[in-house]
Amino acid sequence: MIDEELDYDHHQLKNLHDQSFDILNSCQKKAYEAIVRSVQSQKGELFFIHGHGGIEKTFLWNTIIAKFRSEVEIVLPVATSRIATLLLPNGRTTHSRFHIPINVTTESTCEIRHGTTLVELLMRTSLIIWDEAPMAHKFCFEALDKHLRDIFTTRFPNSNEKPFGGLTVVCGGDFRQFLPVPKGTKGDIIDASLSSSYL
Repeated sequence: MIDEELDYDHHQLKNLHDQSFDILNSCQKKAYEAIVRSVQSQKGELFFIHGHGGIEKTFLWNTIIAKFRSEVEIVLPVATSRIATLLLPNGRTTHSRFHIPINVTTESTCEIRHGTTLVELLMRTSLIIWDEAPMAHKFCFEALDKHLRDIFTTRFPNSNEKPFGGLTVVCGGDFRQFLPVPKGTKGDIIDASLSSSYL
């Protein structure tokens, strides 16, 4: 798993990053710089990039991914829907990557065991990018958050007090698109949304 996430043409990615960076707009550059700063200083911030379809969020993700992968760092791009993963280089669904249960509850955690290759991968990861985040139930984020706080106790100081254990996580999407409980009442939908999470 780790080899797969490091097996890239770093020179080609550096060229791709440089070309893409030059055409980022001012808002994208501001987000790019804040995210890169958080990763490089290991501040472990949680970001949300909101915007309707067509504002080039995926272009921003791919520029950031190219930067860190060209520097031989691990970035895990994930998305709530399978279709969205096709736009991310080596993207996976969140449930597939992090073993998040399908039927999540407030007590749910990820089904990741200590000592596994996935834990080793997470310990070496610099950044998680989660696209189409508003489509996921808030318990999906909270399950991953609880698990990362636990496994990062040896990686980041006070990991149990930091969102996602101190790892920089970028979420993105549009709250005007599909939300997690399409058949629920308005109150159910709002309560299930990431914006209602303790995160």
